[in-house]
Amino acid sequence: MLIRLPSGSLVVFEGLDKAGKSTQVDALSDLAWDSPIPLSTHMPSGFTRFTKSVYALTEKARVTEGAQIKSPLALQLLHLACHAENQKAIAHAREQRGVFLDRWWWSTVAYGWYGAGLRDQVAEDVFFGMIDAVWGRVEPDLIFLFLEPFATDKLNNDDVTAGYLHLRSSSPDSTVIVPAADVSETTDWLLAQMVSRGLVST
Repeated sequence: MLIRLPSGSLVVFEGLDKAGKSTQVDALSDLAWDSPIPLSTHMPSGFTRFTKSVYALTEKARVTEGAQIKSPLALQLLHLACHAENQKAIAHAREQRGVFLDRWWWSTVAYGWYGAGLRDQVAEDVFFGMIDAVWGRVEPDLIFLFLEPFATDKLNNDDVTAGYLHLRSSSPDSTVIVPAADVSETTDWLLAQMVSRGLVST
């Protein structure tokens, strides 16, 4: 039996690092989808050689001693630049098919504004104004929020979690917190959530 995600649909996977977002995007992508098959992409790596290179650079800096990006603002600006560069490609993809998006601007807020303390360094209207300039016209149909890491990650902290919970409170109807479970159980649960909301048809 084929399942279908309508063209134009946008499902976002957000939350803490090492919580299973990418694993679930991959698992859902492997299901038996009717044409047009949903497109999956990750922010900030996205679709272009430029944005993939920037993301590889920031990830290398994250794990390489002595190569860290010292400014939390610089890191978030690099990521946000990649988001901006991918907007046309995301819009074009949604014209043709549904899209699964692994990370959204919520990560910029949770890890930058809350987790890295940018709210003490940057004016709120400036920070959120930049985000709105990139993402202001994009509204997901559903946001899956992952808050249960399966492994330790040094960037996860209580402030990041609090940031995600605050963001969720602003979009309670479209945001679902994903319960901890094994991979296959979580995939089945995510699919059931999309079906129950009329987003996916079987």
